[in-house]
Amino acid sequence: MKQFFAILMLTFMALLTKAQTVQRERKVVQVMTPQTFYLNGRARGTLGGKSSTVFNITLPKNTVEWYYSFTTTKGEKPKVNIGLLSQLTRLYDPTGVTAVATNAIFTPSGAGVCDIYLMDKENCSKFMNTIDQLRGTYVHNSDGSRENYRDGTVYIKDVLEGSWCLGFRNPSATEGTSITFEVVAIVEENKVIEKTNNETKAETFAKLARTSYEKDEYDKSLELYSKAVELNPNLGNAYNDMGLIYLIKKDHISAIDRFAMAIMLFKKSDNPKYWFDEAINNLNALIARHGQLEGANDILEMLRSEAQR
Repeated sequence: MKQFFAILMLTFMALLTKAQTVQRERKVVQVMTPQTFYLNGRARGTLGGKSSTVFNITLPKNTVEWYYSFTTTKGEKPKVNIGLLSQLTRLYDPTGVTAVATNAIFTPSGAGVCDIYLMDKENCSKFMNTIDQLRGTYVHNSDGSRENYRDGTVYIKDVLEGSWCLGFRNPSATEGTSITFEVVAIVEENKVIEKTNNETKAETFAKLARTSYEKDEYDKSLELYSKAVELNPNLGNAYNDMGLIYLIKKDHISAIDRFAMAIMLFKKSDNPKYWFDEAINNLNALIARHGQLEGANDILEMLRSEAQR
């Protein structure tokens, strides 16, 4: 025990001189606002109408991935709301730990069809050349392109810097189509976080408490977590783990109190989805290990319900 507290004090002394930390954070950035345009069928295009077009895409610095969503309607129709920016802002985990599945992004159902090609500037010019287009001499990125699609969301991981273009073509011979699309990137940046000494010490207590929890040293873990929230009462994960310990100890009332505090703090955090997912996973692991503890399922439903709000 003396050795444990000696290590703890040395850790604190080191942290006192390093209250400023740098954290890598990802954010959602609009690359192109929703665009709606009309393309004629190819037969009409040969008579002076437009059956293809291109849009230039300049990726932000430090892009780690990006998405575009699109949908189609037959004929000349008003703009359709895709809402890619708002959806990704809600779904994306700023830490980058939890990936976004493209099928979780809602795209309005399309009624027409279109071809979309991701290309560099040189091939973009060839794409717009009627002769080159007929001969297919332009080159495109296959992962970032789609042919004969009505709607969808495309996730791009291998083209991350510079200027590109999206080439749109109406593959129908006679039927015109309206296309709406939107482009959003995920950018990773260094974020400097200023922390007080108490906040830094609280995080250390919380890490030690979690280690004790994983070793089934519940009394020791509870004591360390209590010190952590005394120093920094905004640690939602600490209250959540204290709730888990009280469930194990069959103290249902204390468990609910700690989970209620955790939920309140999760909802006030910069990334509620991440913390709620962690809390739900931890409680599921507890139930799998210890069985149906009193109140565990009720708290699990409460976490799931609050996560959806």
